[in-house]
Amino acid sequence: MKSCLRSRLVLPVYNERHLVKDVSQALEEASRRNPQLRVVVVDDGSKDGTGSAFRQRLHSLENAEVIILPKNGGKGHAIRHGFRDAQEEHLMFTDGDLAYSLDHLTALEESLAKHDVVIGSRSMAPQTHGGLPARRAFLGWGFNRLACWLLRIDYPDTQAGLKGFKRKAAERLFQMQKLSDFAFDVELLYLCRKLGLRVGQIPAQVSSLHTYKNSRVKLLRDSLTCFKELLLIRWWSWSGAYRFHE
Repeated sequence: MKSCLRSRLVLPVYNERHLVKDVSQALEEASRRNPQLRVVVVDDGSKDGTGSAFRQRLHSLENAEVIILPKNGGKGHAIRHGFRDAQEEHLMFTDGDLAYSLDHLTALEESLAKHDVVIGSRSMAPQTHGGLPARRAFLGWGFNRLACWLLRIDYPDTQAGLKGFKRKAAERLFQMQKLSDFAFDVELLYLCRKLGLRVGQIPAQVSSLHTYKNSRVKLLRDSLTCFKELLLIRWWSWSGAYRFHE
């Protein structure tokens, strides 16, 4: 039977047990404000009991689900699981540590009334705590410019962990999409261009309480991996590997 819920929000999490209380409180408040919202937390193979802690905390929250994956497969892998078999009209995802407050969901949904896909853009909003650390900001800017040049897309911020899709658009994109790591977001936007989907942008302001995980993101190594993934996207496109089956 088709779901009567309007929207689904997926949060991929990995070894975030220390944030379970605060994130759960924010999800409970969002659910009270919007009873048509379904929340899906996807634990991407955490080793610290994150998924079990979310299940315990959210067990009484109607329209909430926690999926625990057996091993770590990356952000894209977790989001694909969270969107699987969705029947809601709008499918959205945001960072599991709530780098962007759930207040952004209203603007995301409003923009989905006019677009197939909507992405958050940090360049469109003042950042209250000064934005990214300098080295990370530089590498992020460089990756964005390289990605836009190689893939012939043009977005000032491809990487913000705040994106929404109409269900039909999501079904097409996530059937074709292959990557699971940092270049996952760029691949989605490239596929939007290939499919002729309408992409909107909304301001995305990073929470003043958010702490960037520089120690956990090995920037130089990840930058090289991302470059290789960009070349893979070009190869898959050229070789006809991206296919959508009706």
